[in-house]
Amino acid sequence: MRLEDIRQRTRKVPFEPFRVFLSNGQTFDIYHPDQCVGSTGAAHISVPSENGPPHIRDQVTIVSLYHIQKIEPLPTPAAAAGSNGAG
Repeated sequence: MRLEDIRQRTRKVPFEPFRVFLSNGQTFDIYHPDQCVGSTGAAHISVPSENGPPHIRDQVTIVSLYHIQKIEPLPTPAAAAGSNGAG
């Protein structure tokens, strides 16, 4: 994976959540652009603690760009059945 690929995803406006797939089978779901920061040779991904609430990120995993196999957009929630989308 290239640094520019990470930056392109995190700087997209509007931001679209995405999933990072690693060569060891591990995945990371990125819901906010500040959750994944690319640097030369690595991506710094903030993750929730195992016992904490999922919206609190208190750990950072540093992943070599070499081990990122692909990035895919996360599925967006579908509108409720019978809904016309009007609020």
